[in-house]
Amino acid sequence: ASKHVTAYIPNNTDGHELLKRLKYAFLSGLTFTVGTSITTGAKNQCTWASIHHKTSCTGGVQAHGFPDPDYFKNCNAELDGLGVPPSHSLGENGKEV
Repeated sequence: ASKHVTAYIPNNTDGHELLKRLKYAFLSGLTFTVGTSITTGAKNQCTWASIHHKTSCTGGVQAHGFPDPDYFKNCNAELDGLGVPPSHSLGENGKEV
């Protein structure tokens, strides 16, 4: 079985900088893990790891969507904690330059 998820990032400067870091995290195997789904309770599922993603454009924090005034701060802090380099040292492809 496969999993399809969509994450949303604002199309602005902060969003573009965050996207570089999220690409690095994905390429480094930090985005997903195998575990118990918080949503369904099913075990041995492909789930989000410790980096929060927005899976809805609306509904606010409760719906994993926007608006969320702390999203960039929180997501960047999570990436910092995982050792993801700052955006200025990454190319558009998420690889270090």
